[in-house]
Amino acid sequence: MFHTLYLELTRRCNFSCPYCSSGSNKKELWENERSKQEIITHILLPAKEVGTTFIDFSGGEPFLYPEFLELLDITHQMGFKIGISTNGSLLTEDRITQIKKLLGNNLLISLGINSFDDKNAETRCRETEFFLNKLELLLSHGINVNISITMGKFNCQTFAQSLQNIRKMSLPFNRIPYSPRNSKEKLLMFDKQILKKYLHPALMQSYHGFVSFVPFFLHPADYESITGIKACSTPVPLFPSIGCWVGSFYAINPAGEVAPCPLLSDNVTAGNVYQTPLKDILFKSELMTTITNRSNLKGKCKTCNYRWTCGGCRVMAYYQSNDLFAEDPTCFIDELSDEELLQLEQTTRKHFKNYVRMNEINKEHIRLS
Repeated sequence: MFHTLYLELTRRCNFSCPYCSSGSNKKELWENERSKQEIITHILLPAKEVGTTFIDFSGGEPFLYPEFLELLDITHQMGFKIGISTNGSLLTEDRITQIKKLLGNNLLISLGINSFDDKNAETRCRETEFFLNKLELLLSHGINVNISITMGKFNCQTFAQSLQNIRKMSLPFNRIPYSPRNSKEKLLMFDKQILKKYLHPALMQSYHGFVSFVPFFLHPADYESITGIKACSTPVPLFPSIGCWVGSFYAINPAGEVAPCPLLSDNVTAGNVYQTPLKDILFKSELMTTITNRSNLKGKCKTCNYRWTCGGCRVMAYYQSNDLFAEDPTCFIDELSDEELLQLEQTTRKHFKNYVRMNEINKEHIRLS
């Protein structure tokens, strides 16, 4: 469990995105970031001990953290795989060369694009062309890149086309459900009908970026037959993680508060790493031990055949019902006919099988290179 840590180093940012999830547009929240040594002592070393293998650095804008390059070097030397979620504005030729020298190919950079039209600047603070230019620069240096695309009412009708554009570039993507983590704009969240009509059908078109979304209609028996890993042998699927990633990853904000998902940070906490050891927070706190046991879910998520492989979105449950364990209010499984559900399950099985095969090919390529 907990193979991935989403680590926010700072809330400082040189953008002012109006619906910023991390609160970086609120300067009163810019304090509380910790020193490099504190992060090593209270986060990185304990994360290594509990079996975390991937650190995804974020902010704010992580390149504004004063000791970021030194921290990247140390994280790399500790054996972690490294990701950076950035707005890209501080990525220059010199900086990219410096990072490559430190990390080699141990780096995945995530750039955010919410749409490929003039509406992108409304949520990402810059026109799409800005990010495409940064993307071209990164690719010219051989940097691994993916695109993070936030899903909401604001881009639901262009979402499918955006994914097609990303696939044409042969890049993976990561979908992020819009949430009012540090914004009062709850009306920008998608609902069940938007998910059913626009977002989910687009996600089901390809196996690229296929593992982290819900509803995820993979029967546990299919997970077992495709991966060779016994279904339900762990509290949540791990190799690979699918559906809702709560229990596979965790988040720590700049103040040291631990949440089961980055989009729940600042609103839900299982403890603070500067007051309680990380291992105790992850494996002994009431929140983490109950949220990772999906028998504690409520409503249709509790009785669903896909409870283990999907789990429902805990973010949507929390922000729409104020109950972290409630059924996912955006799930439309109860509106499907038997024939429709069977078709979705068959398509999910096919894409998941291709995804696992692609993963194995990539692992073999890395091993031989």
